Amino acid sequence: MNGARFPRGSTRRRILIGTGAALVWAVQTAGVSGDIVNTGGWPSFRRFWGALASPELAGTFLELTVDAAAVTLAYAVLGTALALVLGSLGGLLLSELLWEGRPGRAAVRVVLTVPRAIHEVLWALLLIQFLGFDPMVAVLAIGVPFGAVTAKVFAETIDDADAAPYRMLRASGAGRLGALAFGVLPTVKADLISYAFYRLECAIRSAAVLGVIGAAGLGFQLDLSFQSLRYHEIWTLIAALMVLSGLADAWSARVRHAGDARVGRWSVVGLVLLVPLSWRWTGLDVASLWSERTRRLAVEFGRDLLPPRFGPGGLGELVEASLDTVAMSVLATAIAIGGALVLGAASSRPRSAVDGVTAAGSLRRLGLRTLLLLCRAVPAPMWAFVFVLILFPGAWPGAVALGVYNLGVIGRLYAETFEDTDPANARVLAVSGASPTARFAYATLPAAAPRLVSIGLYRWEVILRETVVVGVVGAGGLGRLAQEHLAARDFPAVASVVGALVVLSLGVDTVSSALRRSLRLPR
Repeated sequence: MNGARFPRGSTRRRILIGTGAALVWAVQTAGVSGDIVNTGGWPSFRRFWGALASPELAGTFLELTVDAAAVTLAYAVLGTALALVLGSLGGLLLSELLWEGRPGRAAVRVVLTVPRAIHEVLWALLLIQFLGFDPMVAVLAIGVPFGAVTAKVFAETIDDADAAPYRMLRASGAGRLGALAFGVLPTVKADLISYAFYRLECAIRSAAVLGVIGAAGLGFQLDLSFQSLRYHEIWTLIAALMVLSGLADAWSARVRHAGDARVGRWSVVGLVLLVPLSWRWTGLDVASLWSERTRRLAVEFGRDLLPPRFGPGGLGELVEASLDTVAMSVLATAIAIGGALVLGAASSRPRSAVDGVTAAGSLRRLGLRTLLLLCRAVPAPMWAFVFVLILFPGAWPGAVALGVYNLGVIGRLYAETFEDTDPANARVLAVSGASPTARFAYATLPAAAPRLVSIGLYRWEVILRETVVVGVVGAGGLGRLAQEHLAARDFPAVASVVGALVVLSLGVDTVSSALRRSLRLPR
């Protein structure tokens, strides 16, 4: 955590008051009066969870599940490969070190900000308009926004590295790229590889989410089973997603925490070998990108899309949907962080020397880690389908669905943060006779707080973009508006929604960055 500390005094109080006010506003915007809970949906809700005990195990369906899992993995691998190529190039272009004070970096930053402000699902919905239901849609929908995110992270990693070797090589006559390649990249290589595998882990979840717009794989099969209320099939597909996500999580964690550089090298080799296998499995045809049909449809779509204009509801409808989107993101973030603090703490391994590892404690942590895996393995739209059974359409089912999904993501990161926190202070309290709860509250939690808040702020940025994916079940916000305009083929109105999403994403990114700076949090 690099010694990050919260500031004392009025700054922290103002931020806490502002956070509380934002949460109250979000609750009021989502609605606290009228019908929220749909009591008539409880029988279906109970049947869904009851089917957990008897998943579909018929041979033909298991074969379908394995094939769908392979397609999901293939899309994730190809999307990650594209993201890493784009991210590596973009990271170099964004690096302050490479620009050396020359003008032009700001323009590159703006260009790379737009792709990451648009969620993968919205990218896919736009690409479908001229590529059709081609495998390239899923690969591009994952690779383009993930590439922009990767570029930002890679650039920050390069700029945070020790610049002394770079400057020495430059002073001896080396070019900027050569000095960067031999003076900086070797020192950050492990961090870049670690992040690459984290992207693969995220890409698997995104590949499943793309099933709601027709991309093949586990997400598509889940969508079909949800629509026909085949709950036993749903749990078989969820189990497959959990296995896939769990293996990706384990691989990513192994690369991040391995002290042996050979683990990273062999993992890179394994990922590279998966690319041609995934290419063949999906039947990817890159030539479809420049076919005569694609060029013609892309030009027509571009003409239809621009210039942007408001939909039938005018500016008022767009503003209202934007406010609903922000409110949904605030509620979802609060739900996710609140649950993650509890489950992350309970599922983390004890660090102080006096804490014994018991069989009961190990089983409890395994159960909670499995619960967190379930939360993040099931795509947010699928959680929305579940909660819309007992909550009337609107902001609440979307907020709860996004909250539960991100609880799984944040809970795992919080557990790792607690485990990585220096246990020295907890050991001192343990010697004084403090209980495990007191040691956690007065030693572990304060030490981990800067990192916890930083993670929460980053996920708020992500959750705002994810509100698009729950619009398919009537959750409201800009996602619902985009779906309605696409269904009506009102493309100029779609462009105005995309513009609003970009503005909101930039606004949340700015607020989040300002909060991190004011609280002196790690990036």
